[in-house]
Amino acid sequence: MKGIALLATLLAATPALAAESIVYRCGMGNVERIIAVHYPHGETLPCEVHYSKPEGSQILWTAQNTEGYCEQRAENFVEKQRGWGWQCNKEVAKPE
Repeated sequence: MKGIALLATLLAATPALAAESIVYRCGMGNVERIIAVHYPHGETLPCEVHYSKPEGSQILWTAQNTEGYCEQRAENFVEKQRGWGWQCNKEVAKPE
């Protein structure tokens, strides 16, 4: 019983790990495009894939229930960008 109480105390004292945004910066010449996976609640779900370029920004995909969906969509879109000649680098951004 003491073991369970100790475990519960440790779990309560341990902060939850927040999901960190994944950001791909793609450049060609002086132009930059950003593809980012955002976690609005700091957890892996729900998630959103944001696409920003000089002309504007938009949310391309969202997921409420499927783990890994946004990450896979973002990776596939980055590969398309690379196929079009863009140079893309992955970053991990700390949650705000």
